[in-house]
Amino acid sequence: MILRTRVHAAGIAAAAALLGLPAAGPAAAGPTPGTDPVQATAPAPMSALAAQDQVEAFLTAYLKARMGTTEDATPDEVRKTFLTPELNRALTAWAAAHPAQDPVFRAPNAPSSWTFRGAGRDTSSVVVTQRWGDGTTADVLYTVRPGDLLITSIADRPATG
Repeated sequence: MILRTRVHAAGIAAAAALLGLPAAGPAAAGPTPGTDPVQATAPAPMSALAAQDQVEAFLTAYLKARMGTTEDATPDEVRKTFLTPELNRALTAWAAAHPAQDPVFRAPNAPSSWTFRGAGRDTSSVVVTQRWGDGTTADVLYTVRPGDLLITSIADRPATG
């Protein structure tokens, strides 16, 4: 029972650190004698909030870079930072096949706003509802890899349910 509590406390601390929040609750001490120290320090599973935060950070940075309102990075540099190399190559290929469209937004222009929701029980999947000024919307499914929070896929039509 003690091991479970410590793993839980470590998970809370890891989630707080990931979100840039101060850790709440007692700090986890070293392993209890007779317990497996590897189990005591196992990483906590990714939360749905962590995946949503990562997708929002990507979309915000990408939009700023695309609009030229940041000197920090180009859209390609933002993609390289947040996306796996495989996804980045797939978006480049998609852009070549759709020259008038943005490969991330799947439209000729950027959405005016977006909202997020989790996709079922999978904490690594996030549905982004993109909204444009004319009232149209599009749902896009993002998948985030738990280990490093890189985005591994962007799909036009997310599965419902």
